[in-house]
Amino acid sequence: MFKTSLALVALFGLSSCGKTIIDTTITEAPKVAVTTTLPTGSAAELLPRLVAEAGKLSDLIGSAGDKNDQMQLINNLWAAARSEVTAADADIADTFAAAVDLCAKGTQFNRPADADRCVRNLTALTKSYLG
Repeated sequence: MFKTSLALVALFGLSSCGKTIIDTTITEAPKVAVTTTLPTGSAAELLPRLVAEAGKLSDLIGSAGDKNDQMQLINNLWAAARSEVTAADADIADTFAAAVDLCAKGTQFNRPADADRCVRNLTALTKSYLG
């Protein structure tokens, strides 16, 4: 019985192998290195932009839009403003970073509500920071 089963497996298993053809005429486009240039400006200019861009995130998450590009823009805006904010007030900078992390979690886990909370936090923080 075992020899018969083995013979059938070998017969059908080997008969399904086909000739492999590699088409060398197909080429891939060269990969382009992506460079990130941080936005420039003072924290007074960058933080309101950060709030505005974060405000777009919830809709992009809900509509299956390009949320990752939007999150990258949010990260870039925060990265550009971070050093000035940290120099002025390290505690508020940590709170800004936590709010941006909340946006990232909303993006990662498709939770528009997290993005909405992120915007509310960033709005309050920006008002507090800019006075």
